[in-house]
Amino acid sequence: MNVRSKAYQDAASLFRCLSPDDWRRVSAADVLSVPGCGKTFLRRLRLYLARHAVSLRGDNPPAYWLRVLRPDGSGEVSGVCPFRIVVDVNETLPFSWDAIRDSDGRPITVPMIRRAMWRDGLADYSIDGMEHLIQIERKGDDLPSSLAQRRDEFEGEIRRLSEYCEFAAVVVEHPWRDFLRDDHEHGARARSISRTVLQWQVLYPGVHWWFCEGRHHAENVAFRLLERFWWAKQRETITKGGE
Repeated sequence: MNVRSKAYQDAASLFRCLSPDDWRRVSAADVLSVPGCGKTFLRRLRLYLARHAVSLRGDNPPAYWLRVLRPDGSGEVSGVCPFRIVVDVNETLPFSWDAIRDSDGRPITVPMIRRAMWRDGLADYSIDGMEHLIQIERKGDDLPSSLAQRRDEFEGEIRRLSEYCEFAAVVVEHPWRDFLRDDHEHGARARSISRTVLQWQVLYPGVHWWFCEGRHHAENVAFRLLERFWWAKQRETITKGGE
């Protein structure tokens, strides 16, 4: 970041920022509202501030930007996910995350680790270090059978996730209409599936249900839920640190 550039001087003057610490009261949206200060400028500013242990108001912590922005100051995103996704060892067909992209369309590398979360009664996906805070259960063609042959076991899992996690979700690889056709050979019938899902959403409000348009959509939904939760926790840490 060239602090003598016209863009920086204009923004610093507008927001009366005489030192890096003054930028704490300025949001990313505020910066982008300044003529001449686009996304590239914002990235460079974030990296500059992160090197001074400062972040913009409501933004991710300095450690995040130091990790995901290139150290050469080019302002380009490196394409590395700032957290590691935990995948249960019993997940037989895990998401590959190879189609995840950032807001500018660049691919993101998502690190993963396999762990036996089932031993603690947990689901298929979480964030390393936050396993008891957020959980995501993936379902595909096995949803009808889970609601029939292993209904009690599945309900017990949903109950645990609702009680123990701050956020939990069931991400289904099929749209709702696929199950309402009632043409699957095994498991619960359409009316039973519909009533059970609605009932469980009322009984276990901590678990959110997502019926997706295929596996690709489900993978993206699962990643974005994990991503949004991680960001929220980073911002929460910043807020507590400033109290």
